[in-house]
Amino acid sequence: MKKNTIKMFRIYTLLLLLAGFAAAFTPQSNSPLAKHEHPRMHITPETIPHWRTVLSEKYRSEYQDYVNWAADMDDNDSYNILSESGHDPLRAVMVHQAFIAAIGVVTGINYPIPIERYAQRAINSLIRRLDAGDNLSYVAALTYDWTYNFMTDDQRRQIADLMRDRPITHKVFNFSLSNPQVTPEQMFSSKYFEGCYPWYIGLAFWGDGLIDSEADRSLDTFASEMLNYGYLDALNFVAGNTGGWSEWIGYSSWHPRTHMLNVDAWYTATGQDYLSHQSTVNGNALANYPTFMFHVLDPHKYFNEDYSYMRLGTGETTDASFAHRSMREQMFLLPRLLNQVGLSERAGLLRHLIDRYDVKFPSYKHHYLWAFLGLARSIPEVTPQEIKLPLSVWSKNLGVFSARTGYDNPADGVFIAMDGHFHYEGHGGPDDTPGFALAKFGELANIRNVAHRGYGNLDSYPGAHKLNIIYFANGHERTHRTLADPDQLKQAVSGQGDYDWGGIEQISQRPGVFYHVKDNRNRMFSDGVRHVREYVWLPGQTPQTDSDFLVVFDRTSAPDRAEWVFHVPWKPQALGYDSKEDIATGSGTSDRIGTAYLGQGVIIKELNGLGGPQDGPGGDGDYVGGGGAHGVLFCKSLIPQQVRIEATRVAEFDKSVLKRQHELAIKSHRWQISIKPQTFDAHQRFLTVFQMADANKVQNMTDVQRIHSGQTMQGVFIRRENANRPNYVVLFFNDDTLNGGIITYNLPANGRTVHVITGLKSNTVYNIKEMADGQTETQIARTETDIEKWDYKGAAANPPTEGVLYFETDLQNPATISLVPYGANDSKPPAKPKGLRLK
Repeated sequence: MKKNTIKMFRIYTLLLLLAGFAAAFTPQSNSPLAKHEHPRMHITPETIPHWRTVLSEKYRSEYQDYVNWAADMDDNDSYNILSESGHDPLRAVMVHQAFIAAIGVVTGINYPIPIERYAQRAINSLIRRLDAGDNLSYVAALTYDWTYNFMTDDQRRQIADLMRDRPITHKVFNFSLSNPQVTPEQMFSSKYFEGCYPWYIGLAFWGDGLIDSEADRSLDTFASEMLNYGYLDALNFVAGNTGGWSEWIGYSSWHPRTHMLNVDAWYTATGQDYLSHQSTVNGNALANYPTFMFHVLDPHKYFNEDYSYMRLGTGETTDASFAHRSMREQMFLLPRLLNQVGLSERAGLLRHLIDRYDVKFPSYKHHYLWAFLGLARSIPEVTPQEIKLPLSVWSKNLGVFSARTGYDNPADGVFIAMDGHFHYEGHGGPDDTPGFALAKFGELANIRNVAHRGYGNLDSYPGAHKLNIIYFANGHERTHRTLADPDQLKQAVSGQGDYDWGGIEQISQRPGVFYHVKDNRNRMFSDGVRHVREYVWLPGQTPQTDSDFLVVFDRTSAPDRAEWVFHVPWKPQALGYDSKEDIATGSGTSDRIGTAYLGQGVIIKELNGLGGPQDGPGGDGDYVGGGGAHGVLFCKSLIPQQVRIEATRVAEFDKSVLKRQHELAIKSHRWQISIKPQTFDAHQRFLTVFQMADANKVQNMTDVQRIHSGQTMQGVFIRRENANRPNYVVLFFNDDTLNGGIITYNLPANGRTVHVITGLKSNTVYNIKEMADGQTETQIARTETDIEKWDYKGAAANPPTEGVLYFETDLQNPATISLVPYGANDSKPPAKPKGLRLK
């Protein structure tokens, strides 16, 4: 008995010892980790033949320049270091030499030095910088992995020993392979994107028999740091199934690159696919990135050179540019990542974007690697039309709705509404910049901003604002909690905690005809202040010739005056005013210049090709023109009837503005338009109409008239701009409830007319009577069914669905329209029946 006990104890002790050497992490079978193969990060033995073929056939010229450069570079170059993890994480010469070695001989390439020499120089540089005390980042892991097959056992051991306890570059955490565990924080900002993680370094060493225990513990942290509401989940939560980044667009011009490296290296090494699959939460940032890019494209090519995205968020204007080198790097990197996991359509869509929108190949040799890692040229193009990409998208958790007239046409119009229910701690994105944006042959309206961190003095004068929203005299704003760490994200996903700020609440649409956006901002205010905004965007059918229209209706309740604000690039004109006054306060950097226009039905006209003062230093002012933009925006205020419209700008730009008067200064939207009621109303309503068109074809705003149905419905009649276009009627309910009654209004013109009636009860059938010249035509229509809603998780009840009714008429004379919901008592006798149409 005693002998058996001793024997069992020895066996148990042996198992414990063996467990110390065994790896707890289990990669998928046949993965490079499972087979203990190198290279394994981004490149694998199985994919090297494909890489050689593509580099030979699709990138031969660039790759030849690259191998020449890597051979000629001084290994003691000041950037040949290990610690860079943020703005240029793959700059070090050694990682490029290691890549060339890992790929091996490519047909058609003349190598100035042997492949083995590239490898040895990279190995020597890695050891030299480790000896010099460099902290670790991406370059250290990749150089080791990509040159592993060229190393001696002594070199491998030496490198592993030096990296075991070496700190890994990070903005906040003090960690290493031997001390890898951290709790994620500020998951939506630089604290994730501009640092490397122990599990990434551990991928290079796992199973090599050198520092297996440390590598294994590091890989175990992937689940706690990336999943379980960690970094990967956080980004996927923001994107959902429609795409988007919390910092769009600013720091997101370069931050996604490291996320791509992280998720791709994990996949190629372990076989676990988070590129196309969901993580703990519903959504995937990388899989949906290409479609999101197309949804928020600015179709205009500024200065016949610069394509860009629509300006969202608080980044520098050039962050939106396709000339931004880090934006190009992520565009070039992503296609292979998606293609390798079966997302060939998404990869092909990105290839089409690169070609169609003239995304230039990286300028510097040390940036070529991003393109070589992405192999975009090996993937067949796929157009948005081929995959029937919808013309609109609501990225719910990002808080962005985008609609457009089409893709790949420089005349396409774009409408974007921004208002996010969640606010993400970090650098400003759409969640921090509610409002709207419009584009037609260049941006025409957007938020005002110069660059991140509040650079510039554009809003440093009396009465200045930054956003395209309603401002109340005494603010009345309340704050909710922002999202930053895993526990907070987990609560928000399940509807717990005070994280919902209010925002876009419902989308109703008939694609290509109208888009209705309801933005409920009530949660953002205290003291009983209420504000609900509704947009109806009416896109033209033929972008080259047709105008787009946007109708905006605001219902407010506040104890003090409300001010309706939007911003335009350059100094606007005013038309139809009764009087005006100069409201300049001086000529300094904190003073204001501008004019107030008073009257009824005042029209503001903005030409985005006009340009502004060319007062920048060093010739930078030459960029302040419209960049070839030739759009025109008209804005007419119908409610309040008597308004004071102020067009203002800071009198003198400070150095931060002047320094940034570059090729996309148009997107900073320097001029502010403020619509102010001349009399106070505690329940103020605003009705505002925009027309966007080609300035070369349209000089005047089409006829726009206010219409109403008694005291319950307010709206607008937009007269057709030519014989090929319809008239438009758009009506809104005057209260925050829903209208279940009869609606009657006068139609002041004949011809084809599109009617969009909002504020109704949903799933309701209407008997539509068109009464003219003593006769009645009747048709039946049901409120729209193409509806998306926000889910107020955790709330006692979600608000009722708002019904939107669409129908068309084609009358020869002005008429009275009556909308009778079935079941309602219509006491008005009909005119003589003429016909019945079912819709």
